[in-house]
Amino acid sequence: MDIEIVPETSLCLFKEIRVGNEAGAGNVIQIEVPSTSVTASFSRNPRPRRRVQITRPTIKDEEDFGRRLLASSSSIYFGAAHTYPRSIVWRILEGAKVLELRSADLSKSDRETKEATCILQLFFPNAIRYGGVALTDGEDHASLSLFVLTQGAELYTFTIRRDFFCYVKASEEGINKWCKIFKPSSFSINTPYRLFAETSLHIVVSLSDGRLLHLTRGSGGDGSHWHETTYSDGQWGSSLRGLVRWQGSNVVKFDGTALDQETPAGIALSSDRKHAFVVCLNHTLKVWNLDVARNVFSTDLLGQKREPHEIPKVMLDPGMEHKVQIFQADTITDGDLYYVMTFSPHGLGQFKIWAVRDPDEGALGIRDMFPEVTLRPPDPDPSPESKSIWKVADFKVRSAGKGREMEMWILMRSNKYYRLYHLKFDMYNFAIFWRDDWSMTASETLDQHPQPHISDDGPEDIRDMWLSFFLQPGRYPETVLETALSMYTVARKLGSPAKPSSSLKERMCSVIASNIRLRKTNTGSMDFKNYQADINKEWILFGQDVRDLNTSRWDVLSMAYDENVDMPWVVFADGYSAVRDCSRIETLAHNTSLNLAKSLNLLESPSIEIEEDAEPKLADELAVLVEAASAFRKSFNYSLRQSCKAVLITELWQDPLHSVPARMQSFYDQCNFAEEIADSCIGDLEAGLGSIGGYSGLETELFLAIINDLPQMSADASNLSVSKFGLKVLVEGARQMIDLHERVLLDLLIMVIFVNAEIDTEENSMESLDASKVYVVLLELLKQYQMMQWLVNNVRAYKEEPETHAPSTTSTIERQKSDKRSSSKTSTVLENLFAVDPKPQAYSQQSQSTALTRSIQDVLKWVIGGNEPSITLDSVLVYVQCNLLANQNIELASDFLRYQPSTAWATYIKGRLSLVQGQFTEAAIYFKKAAFKLCKLFIILFFPADPTDFLSSSARPKSSFDFQSASHNLLSPLEAAHLGNGLTSYYTHVLTLFESSQCHSYTSSFAQLALQFSPATETDQTSPLLVSLFHASLSTHDFSTAFSALSRHPDPTTLLPSLIVSMLSNNETPKLLSFPFSPTLHSAVDTFLLQKAQSSVIEPNESSRIPKYYNILSTWRLRHNDFRGAAAALLERLQRVQKLGARSGQISDGGEGVIEGYLTVINLLACAGEGWVLSGGDDGADIGNGEKRRVVTIKDVRKGYQDELDRRSMIENGRFGFECTNDNNEDEMDVL
Repeated sequence: MDIEIVPETSLCLFKEIRVGNEAGAGNVIQIEVPSTSVTASFSRNPRPRRRVQITRPTIKDEEDFGRRLLASSSSIYFGAAHTYPRSIVWRILEGAKVLELRSADLSKSDRETKEATCILQLFFPNAIRYGGVALTDGEDHASLSLFVLTQGAELYTFTIRRDFFCYVKASEEGINKWCKIFKPSSFSINTPYRLFAETSLHIVVSLSDGRLLHLTRGSGGDGSHWHETTYSDGQWGSSLRGLVRWQGSNVVKFDGTALDQETPAGIALSSDRKHAFVVCLNHTLKVWNLDVARNVFSTDLLGQKREPHEIPKVMLDPGMEHKVQIFQADTITDGDLYYVMTFSPHGLGQFKIWAVRDPDEGALGIRDMFPEVTLRPPDPDPSPESKSIWKVADFKVRSAGKGREMEMWILMRSNKYYRLYHLKFDMYNFAIFWRDDWSMTASETLDQHPQPHISDDGPEDIRDMWLSFFLQPGRYPETVLETALSMYTVARKLGSPAKPSSSLKERMCSVIASNIRLRKTNTGSMDFKNYQADINKEWILFGQDVRDLNTSRWDVLSMAYDENVDMPWVVFADGYSAVRDCSRIETLAHNTSLNLAKSLNLLESPSIEIEEDAEPKLADELAVLVEAASAFRKSFNYSLRQSCKAVLITELWQDPLHSVPARMQSFYDQCNFAEEIADSCIGDLEAGLGSIGGYSGLETELFLAIINDLPQMSADASNLSVSKFGLKVLVEGARQMIDLHERVLLDLLIMVIFVNAEIDTEENSMESLDASKVYVVLLELLKQYQMMQWLVNNVRAYKEEPETHAPSTTSTIERQKSDKRSSSKTSTVLENLFAVDPKPQAYSQQSQSTALTRSIQDVLKWVIGGNEPSITLDSVLVYVQCNLLANQNIELASDFLRYQPSTAWATYIKGRLSLVQGQFTEAAIYFKKAAFKLCKLFIILFFPADPTDFLSSSARPKSSFDFQSASHNLLSPLEAAHLGNGLTSYYTHVLTLFESSQCHSYTSSFAQLALQFSPATETDQTSPLLVSLFHASLSTHDFSTAFSALSRHPDPTTLLPSLIVSMLSNNETPKLLSFPFSPTLHSAVDTFLLQKAQSSVIEPNESSRIPKYYNILSTWRLRHNDFRGAAAALLERLQRVQKLGARSGQISDGGEGVIEGYLTVINLLACAGEGWVLSGGDDGADIGNGEKRRVVTIKDVRKGYQDELDRRSMIENGRFGFECTNDNNEDEMDVL
């Protein structure tokens, strides 16, 4: 009697990291593949049939989306170790006429400089057959051998160099050099069904008549010719099946081909390649000896004898892969050479393990290891009421490298749902392991999160909430949103957006809103409430299209297993999942305490020790806490959950003003737990804690055991570097881990607050729980994870080196377009700033599934400082802000501002942000607030005996804090030198910042502050400050401060001209005259005004627009009782006016007139006592107008005055003459 063994429980010990196939612009290389009918003409054509896709193709509708982006078949090939790239994804697209190849390597050697970012798309003239793609390593491992069967009965052999995936120009050579076509003669009689490749020199093809075609080529062969060997069972009927098609019950129709019942559907070759183990469609296992071309063994997959009429009932589905797996154990058991595993989908499904001693001995050399045991696959939905039908889609079994220990993976599928199971077993105790030791993956993706909850009481804008949901990094690719938007527009017959070139975000808002009109209520007012409700409905409809498209991307196609690094992958229509180990806290969150208690033996560390002397805590005890806290918070309504988040943000990022117990009580009161939490929820919480003794079982050590289980960075450095694809996987894994860890921490925090307020009372004191201690620790960790949430959910642009395109295939314009697109890629801040730094974990001593989880943990630990205890969270927060500012991410920096601490360094960086935003008043406040601490970081290392020594720069050592590195080079070396070096140096730096921002008022303010703390004896330091203060004051028209700065400057004469010109141009002559200039400066002012007067231009007709420097000079001298000097200045101007040929009629009657000028000079000379002045050049020299310097008395001036009166009188009476005033006798006349 058979013993049926069904797996009972399955722990979630693995997680999937889903990544899509979104390709970077400019990386897709499209190559047309020739056909046999045009091979000759193709080889004579020197023009390569290839192109580099510059722009992303436009997807019109759901059908186009499925055809161009969703693969009908796909898998991953893993090549030999120590090659890059070695993990190649192949996908069949566009009606099976396009084969796409790309790299999926997570890491590479740190000596490897190239990146495998190129994507190859091979366009075939005929459709590719189902099961007609195989990949192997080339003979030299430097290339890949790709084999493809098409509907045209053609066998393509591609020799693809690995650098095809690294450099665009690598594939420029003619395709006829690395693509060969062969048409086996057997294909003219029979139709090929499936292709299997063991090596690059040996491939096997199953034929529709049930035979096997073994194709071999010699070493160095290029695939243009293969040697054919056909294998059959040797019966006479089989020879006729190749010529005559039997149309009876022994034929299965598939893909337009009639397949014989004995057609091989799954093939595996022994390690010596002497025997082929074949699973046929008629539910049989056959073994062929390839050397003698003979069938040496045949049996039913379940070891049963079946009548011919029973075979159709157990016929295998030709549209599914039916794998036969050969594996070996490290320790030989009972003389067995190796083992074979098969699966029969008949009934509920059953696995069989066949032990092989000598295949050529038939039933004597091959035996069923467990003939009386029925090995059922795990049932993901064992409920009797379930109507789901689960099938084994794929499986993999291999030696675990520890004696008889084996490892097995099974992929189960039911329509769009799937589950991946794992088992470690020993061949001796196989039945026990099969029943009790299964584990599985816990699938958790962003698209499974609930849609935004719209509340009438919420302050959030509906549009912003939906945009945040759709555009969250990692949730939906742009192709899905673009296609859904196109479908939404066409379905509602809406026009295209007004600006098709606008961003996706803008177009989404425009299209969604265009379908809704704002109506009026019965009272005539605008009905905004119904308008918002209608908008929300449209967003929901649009979201349904998005979800449907995105769901189609994750139709599971196959499972791939990388034996070199022990890691499984799940392959989907438009992506794949890397399967990693769960961290310990993820294990607690994804499993019930009951299941953990039953399967503690499956855990690597079933207990956690807090302290050496303390009793270790078992995983199932910790799971009780996590499970109860999660269920408790899930019982909250939406409003209460939002209240908790709002209060938490305030508690995390605002400086505490009260004690910890008071803060916990405040949290409880603000969330109104007393009124919002129902009694049933409280009862459920106590029941959930029942297995540890209810509330009394809550201990501080339980909470600390969970907290201590959070990521710790490994100290072991590897010789690997992360690839670009691996970086994408790391970031997605980090997003998973951050989200779950934050959720667990928040659940525990809410439970601690509630228990502390409601349960831990004076009457019922909980002495084993130090709620305050747990509260503080949880808050500190939540601060870390909230920061990391921000890092992983915000994207920014980054610059990337452009791809190198082939000159012969890509025009200059196309290359420029590609370079422009490649320079504007985006990534999350976490990826761009932190994830690129830690080295990936090595997988030489561990599986890559384990290494990947630890690498993710290393990234999270690296974000908060790694293993360096001196790096605090506050310093990390400021470092991130500095990086955002240094990269001109001003919007992100403004959003990240809420996480900034209140330290002096953070306050200074806040000032830098305000400065960039033009908020100068806020910037000045921040800079002043940070001044005292930032200027004297050296106090920690230096304590002068005399406090006045702080004012001396010679007494101030340089700060040991590296401000430039801490600011991510936001500060230049020169700027960094100003910090930690005294107040004067600090304020000098700040005034320079304002000066560069053209903010003169605060430049002046900080210059005065710098001077206030600067010793007067240090002229080298004060001089630049005075200059800055002077020029800033001039710009703000603060001339009093400018004069003060000038007066204190060691060389004030260098600044004097600027002061005079600025004041005179702003009509500030009275203030200039009122300044108390020193004797030296007094003389300099006089000299400067005289020079300006003499260099000024006198034009009688425009005298009112000319700077009146002579008048100002005269006023200046008169102000200082220099009557003779004032008279000399006006007399000189009078003479210049007369020499310019001024006419009485042309001179105004105002103060600028000649008559008035004479009278003013006469009055000034009369006031001078001695009525004379010197007129003309110095020492009798010629001053340019032909005159020598001479003495002019008051009598001479009066005479000139009388002559001017006479001249005017003659003109008025018409008695005047003319004379020539030009030496060349030209017609230039002057009035006599």
